[in-house]
Amino acid sequence: MSLTIEKQISESIGRSNQILVAFRKDWNVDAVGSALALTHLLEAVGKKVDVVADGFTATKRIGFLPKTERISSELKQLRQFVISLDLSHAKVDELTYHLEGDKLNFRLTPKSGQFRDRDVTARQTDFRYDLVFTVGTPDLGSLGRMFDDNSDLFYQVPLVNIDHNPDNLGYGNINFVDITATSCAELIHRLYVSPENAVTHSEDTATMLLGGIIDSTRSFRATNVTPRTLDSAAELVAAGGRRDEIVHHLYKTRTISTLKLWGRALARLKYDPEIRMAWSLLVRQDFIHSGSNQDCLPDVMDELMANAPEAEISGLIYEQDGVGNTPGGICALITSERQSDVMSLVPDLKPEGHRRMARICFPGIGLQEAEGLVLASIRKSLGKYKTRSQIELKKDLNETKTPSQDIGIKDAKPSSTPTNEPKKDDVPDDVATTTTIDTEPPDLLKELTAALQTKNLKPISSGQLHNEPRIKTNSN
Repeated sequence: MSLTIEKQISESIGRSNQILVAFRKDWNVDAVGSALALTHLLEAVGKKVDVVADGFTATKRIGFLPKTERISSELKQLRQFVISLDLSHAKVDELTYHLEGDKLNFRLTPKSGQFRDRDVTARQTDFRYDLVFTVGTPDLGSLGRMFDDNSDLFYQVPLVNIDHNPDNLGYGNINFVDITATSCAELIHRLYVSPENAVTHSEDTATMLLGGIIDSTRSFRATNVTPRTLDSAAELVAAGGRRDEIVHHLYKTRTISTLKLWGRALARLKYDPEIRMAWSLLVRQDFIHSGSNQDCLPDVMDELMANAPEAEISGLIYEQDGVGNTPGGICALITSERQSDVMSLVPDLKPEGHRRMARICFPGIGLQEAEGLVLASIRKSLGKYKTRSQIELKKDLNETKTPSQDIGIKDAKPSSTPTNEPKKDDVPDDVATTTTIDTEPPDLLKELTAALQTKNLKPISSGQLHNEPRIKTNSN
């Protein structure tokens, strides 16, 4: 009878003494919380554990997670280098050493006789770790420099691969990969409640795993939530998981400036149903008048994805000012929950970043041109080659107005095709924190409306003509 995956992991833990828990460089809340909860389980059974992620720095968003200071940003002291001297022919009377440039020289004085070259040997010890866990890491390359600089460790030491990503390559000696799970936290929770484990949850570990589930499911709004997910969450809450604290850090810590910037992005929101992409444009004045900066953009991206259920890809194309030696210009951020590698959506634009978020900069071109390049690149990657010329689009708009695509964002103004950059009047300089729907005709229709009124004809509203509301913000 074959062993269950939980039993295999339990036996591997039992045979080990010092364990490494590693997770991807472009980590998320689920990876961090799951790694910390796994660390607690391993230490509770008497194992020595190190947690490492390449370049890790804790952010305010994961402030609810305890013990993040345990996570190191690099691997250290993996092996020792041993220099051996055969003393069968001569004994040591004196040993000294000193640095000479980049060399460390050892000087040995024998009591009698002499040492020969063949009396000296050198070797490396075994790795200090005898078991490795990777959490939420689809491939070893996702570990960054931790793998690049220490690849032998991951090939020579037994490795347990824990993930829920369907693109996981199954590179471990034991692969605990379940694509029906919403998060790694669900899988770590199964280890806690398995018959092979005697360790129970603390309030901290329950909070770590509950945070991973809530973040991965966007507070249970994702379509992949299963009854098992809800059962796991209920068990973690019963174990003391601090749900209110998690929700506060994940969803209630947006600054006023970030919310104002998000409002400006919503006012220009566009949607292409063919590639299922929602995107928006931001100009320099948006950052100035909202009191925000580029550090707010990831939060804006998160909100776009969370509130646009039909969109599988989201993007922001924005103007940035030059900083130091970095010139200003147009940049774009692209992210997706459905695409396993966002970088592959825009390969011909030389993106930077990682699998979950790509950043592209366009020196010397305008906002609309950058917008066109991004859409064309994504269409090409998805095999959506059918495009229409701007002349055809303008002709269609003049002949008939079709209803807008509703992507589930209240008061948004979506469009299936790129349009000209909004005028400054569309988003006033001083954006209030509340918005209302303006049912008055757009400026371009005022003349037509006046003409109809002079003929005693009832003018139709902009909502009837366009079937799309306009955003009107109350000035401060």
